Amino acid sequence: MEISIFIESVGFGGAGVGRLPDGRVCFVPLTLPGERALVRVVREKKSFLEAGLVRLTEASAGRVSPRCPIFGKCGGCAYQHIAYRRQLEIKREQVRDLLARIGKIVDAGVRPMLPSPSEWEYRNRISVHAQDGRVGFYGRKSHRIVPASHCPIATAPVNAQLAELAGNPPRDDQRITLRESSDYHGFSQVNPGAAEVLASAVSEMLENDHGLLVDAYCGAGFFSKKLVARFQKIIGIEWSAGAVRAAKATASENESYLAGAVETHLAQALESSPPAETALLLDPPAEGLSPEVIDLIGRRRPATLVYVSCDPSTLSRDLKKLAGSYSVEYVQPVDLFPQTAEIESAAKLKLL
Repeated sequence: MEISIFIESVGFGGAGVGRLPDGRVCFVPLTLPGERALVRVVREKKSFLEAGLVRLTEASAGRVSPRCPIFGKCGGCAYQHIAYRRQLEIKREQVRDLLARIGKIVDAGVRPMLPSPSEWEYRNRISVHAQDGRVGFYGRKSHRIVPASHCPIATAPVNAQLAELAGNPPRDDQRITLRESSDYHGFSQVNPGAAEVLASAVSEMLENDHGLLVDAYCGAGFFSKKLVARFQKIIGIEWSAGAVRAAKATASENESYLAGAVETHLAQALESSPPAETALLLDPPAEGLSPEVIDLIGRRRPATLVYVSCDPSTLSRDLKKLAGSYSVEYVQPVDLFPQTAEIESAAKLKLL
């Protein structure tokens, strides 16, 4: 059955949000706020429904033509149909909504999202799949291959590799990472230009110099290397031994890097300096902070706390758990992944 629905907002993940005539919430991909769409329900859950777009009956002025011919079929990009400035506004609204709904933080001081220097051709690394003699990306919410020989958000060197691979697909089914050449093959930012924007935002949050910076989940020292002159001592903690080796290779006398879980090393790192002279920088994976880390922060209470997050849902959850010790001064979202639903944010917390 086809139903007419008015799209009120876009939820985190990229689908438009509206309500059916009976009041139930319905998610519709590829729609914008203010649009009216004819949809077909494809999945019913206990508290919401999911529908596919049949056609638009009223389109938004913010709608643009997607650059990619497989947009809407490929599971990667979610916002190629939205003008870039509007993408930034929508993502900021999503951060504010999640902080209020999950974190119970109504006035989080969410600043306007900082744009990526490049809206297109910014990814220096992509993953594709070879299957049954075809090369491409997984489809939306499926493991079905959508063939591709070009990706408009990937850089030219990466696209050259993709075109060659698509023209000569491997015989075996496999997942393949295509990347620009580099001597370091550990984790690195896929959008270097926007990553520098994020680094500047984090540097601003750590404006007051401290005796000690503890950089938890530090990778190869992306933030630490830029802050080394601002602190008497930097201790980085990272589970990847390869990333730690890369960080140590260029370390100055006041830098040290520990390989292992943050849960294992954080207490000792924080105890090496008085809390009033300590800044803690957190950049965890998408699952956020463990209860052990949150408990330790609440007990040790470093003077400055900055939390970098790639998932505003877990950021909101963790900030709620830290509310007994810290309040949110402001949140700065940065668009590391234009055209996609991904959101990177940095939160500056204030000790209560």
